[in-house]
Amino acid sequence: MKNMAGYKMEHFKGKSIYEVKEMFDNVYKQVPSFVPMDSVIEKERTKRAEAYQTFDDMLKKFDRDDLDKLWSLVKERFSSTDPTDDKERTLWVELKRLFKPDTDDILWKIQRYMHDPLVWKLYDTCGFHHVSSVRGHDIFMLVEKDYPLTRGLLTLMLANKLQVDEYSEMANELLRKIFKLANRPRQ
Repeated sequence: MKNMAGYKMEHFKGKSIYEVKEMFDNVYKQVPSFVPMDSVIEKERTKRAEAYQTFDDMLKKFDRDDLDKLWSLVKERFSSTDPTDDKERTLWVELKRLFKPDTDDILWKIQRYMHDPLVWKLYDTCGFHHVSSVRGHDIFMLVEKDYPLTRGLLTLMLANKLQVDEYSEMANELLRKIFKLANRPRQ
C-alpha cells in the first residue's frame, strides 16, 4: 500500500485490522486486472510497443541515405502542417536539430548541465555521433556539421573518449575536428 497509494506507517497506527483491510480494498480496486500473456489485448499492446522505437534506436539501423530521405519526407510533411502527436513532434524536433542546428534551441542552452558520466558514440553507417548523459540529455550530431557546442562539453567529449565499433577515417576526422573546436582561441 505504501508503493501503490503513498501510505506511510503513521496512517496505520491506531487502526484496527478491519480499518486497514478497508483501506487496502479501496486501493486494490484501482489495480488493473490480470491480463493473460496470450490474450488478444496483450498481443495488441505488445505489437504497438514494438512498433515504436526511440530516435536513437531508429538511427542505429539507418544508413546515411535513409536518414536523408527521412529528413526530406518529414520536412515535406510538416511544411504545411504542425506535428500533432508526441511521436511526430519528437521526430520533427530531433531531425531539425540534426540537420538545421539553431543556437536559440533549448538543447544548446542545457548542454552546460551535461556532466560526467558522459557517453560519446559514433555511428559511422549513418554518419552521426551521439552524446548522452545519465540525466537523459541526448545530442545527436551529423559528423560533417558544426554545432554550437560549449568548450566545456567539447572537453568532456574528448576526456570520455569517442566509442566506435571499429577504427575508421570518419572517427579520426571527427576527433580532429572536436579537438580543434575545443582548443580554439577564446573570442
